[in-house]
Amino acid sequence: REKNVKNVLLWNLLDSAGGAFGYWSVGFAFAYGGQVEGGPKTFIGNDNFFLSKDVDMEFWFFQYTFACALSSIVAGTIAERTKMMAYLCYSVFLCGFVYPVCAHAYWSY
Repeated sequence: REKNVKNVLLWNLLDSAGGAFGYWSVGFAFAYGGQVEGGPKTFIGNDNFFLSKDVDMEFWFFQYTFACALSSIVAGTIAERTKMMAYLCYSVFLCGFVYPVCAHAYWSY
C-alpha cells in the first residue's frame, strides 16, 4: 500500500539520521577512540567523543555505513510494529553503542 511505502521510506531516513547522530556523538569514540597500537585493550574506546580530534572522515563514513546497515537490517522485521520514536531511540542505541562495542572488540588496536 502507498501509505506503507511512505512510512518505510521515512523510517529509513530516520534510521540513517539517528544512526549518524549516535555514531558521530559516541559510537566512533567507543569503537576506535583512546587506544594505541600495542597498548592495553579496553572494553570500549574512551576518547574522541563528538569527533573532537582530527579524524579521517572517509574512514568514519565507511564505518558509519556498516553501523547504519546493521540497524537497517532489523528495521524490516519491526516495520509497522513499533512507534516511530521508539524506533529512532533503538537506531541511535544500536549505532551508538551495540555496533561500536563489537567493532572495538574485533577491529581496533
